[in-house]
Amino acid sequence: MKYDLQIRNTLIYDGTGKDACLSNVTVNNGKIIYIGEEIHSAKKVVDADGLCLSPGFIDVHSHSDNDIINNPNRMHVLKMGVTTEIAGQCGSSITPVGEGMTEEEGKSVTVGNVNFFANMQEFLNELECLELGTNQHYFTGHGLLRRGVLGTSANKASDAQIEVMQKSLASEMQMGSAGVSTGLSYVPGIYSDTHELIMLAKTAAENGGIYTTHSRSESMGLFDNVRECIEISRQANAPVNISHFKCVGKVFWERCEKALSMLDEAIKDGCDITLDAYPYTAVSTTTLSVIPPQFLSVGREAFTKSLYDESVVNNIKREIFEVNDPSWDNSMYYVGLENFLVVIAPNTPWAIGKTYVEIAKELGVEPFEAVIHLLKENNSEVKECRFGMCEENVEMILKHPRCMVGSDGIFKKRDTLAHPRAFGTFPRYLGHYIRDRKILSREEGIKRITGMPAQRYGLITKGRIDVGYDADLVLFDYDNICDHADFTDPFKPNEGIYQVYMNGDLVLENNESANVFNGKYIYKNRR
Repeated sequence: MKYDLQIRNTLIYDGTGKDACLSNVTVNNGKIIYIGEEIHSAKKVVDADGLCLSPGFIDVHSHSDNDIINNPNRMHVLKMGVTTEIAGQCGSSITPVGEGMTEEEGKSVTVGNVNFFANMQEFLNELECLELGTNQHYFTGHGLLRRGVLGTSANKASDAQIEVMQKSLASEMQMGSAGVSTGLSYVPGIYSDTHELIMLAKTAAENGGIYTTHSRSESMGLFDNVRECIEISRQANAPVNISHFKCVGKVFWERCEKALSMLDEAIKDGCDITLDAYPYTAVSTTTLSVIPPQFLSVGREAFTKSLYDESVVNNIKREIFEVNDPSWDNSMYYVGLENFLVVIAPNTPWAIGKTYVEIAKELGVEPFEAVIHLLKENNSEVKECRFGMCEENVEMILKHPRCMVGSDGIFKKRDTLAHPRAFGTFPRYLGHYIRDRKILSREEGIKRITGMPAQRYGLITKGRIDVGYDADLVLFDYDNICDHADFTDPFKPNEGIYQVYMNGDLVLENNESANVFNGKYIYKNRR
């Protein structure tokens, strides 16, 4: 009998953290059926000549749902060795959209999304019609749940309104959602209180899911943020994941170690908490997140119009530079506009690739006024990279035993610039941090992006090279894997990834597509 594939003479990192071993892997009908020295007859034989073989990488913090309908092939993701993406993050999702909600109203919650669906099942039906380059797994965004009952209002949710959100979340999870994600520095999540979040986390846990959060503060309020996450885990008896854990703003860098120790104590005390991080020292997010939240409850369109009122702009400036309320992340104040690099500004392409200080000089205005100018000109759809972290903390976080890796990457084909994490996260993590910096052993480094996330998110056929598991595989050169993507040219190709397989089929070879797209939506705990 001829099997579909045998990869011979390969150094296997199986995703469990066990020592690598040189052996052969045989695949048939999309599954791993044999690991060992025996030579099998196969339709396709690959002599790896000692190259490394690992499970396909799992991006635990993706925003693929932002553009999956328009860009289902996900080639820039496959080129990182990623075969599975977990999206619907930061409180942002494209389902469920309440009856009567317009696309513009949806954008007021999730800037940039262009496709919205009434419920998870409707969305999954659409996915089945697409040629997916990677496997997908989605959270339900708290943003749409809250938008459905309170709009963008800053009002506290009543018990009745929370119950509506809970019922909607439970329904989404029954259709296949992984749980609930929150974006607590964005509208409308920023207006929610801890009780609301506990109740939603409880619903997620009762339905076998997870509460994952882009939390309220990653700078001045870091400790309060960690305390809230711990409280949610305890009160809801729920598994909690803290997204893209970081400490932003030089004056706050020293807080990172204590924040992690607070989590360690809670974990010892029985809280089920994990975190994820990306291997870069720059944030990337929407410019709206630097605006004090009290100005945003009117929605994006109305807010943009309000910027033509000089008194509103003066009040915004005063709140940022004089009041500096610690209840939200004031990155403009603590990171500095000289460290903000504009990457998306559709109507002002001349500003892309420049800092706000550089833009201000061209306009002949102060940097704060340059921010207001770009928001007005682009209907508030502006995004930048903010250089606000340090390498020591990035390494400390990535080394934490409960930390996984997520790119947090967002890229659309029309974008002319983006954070390089969308293109280089996993080669950078393995090459710079694991091989060169040696923050973890190679086996443990692979586990953090394969077996560990698969176990955490209930992807029970993924993340391991073992008999019966899906043949999602990456063949790479550990000694030479590296990223070249940077902030001036994020599209530079990675090195060291030779082949990527999805369900036993070759989908990528030497950074070139094999024109095979067989990704699927993955349901939690389902074979």
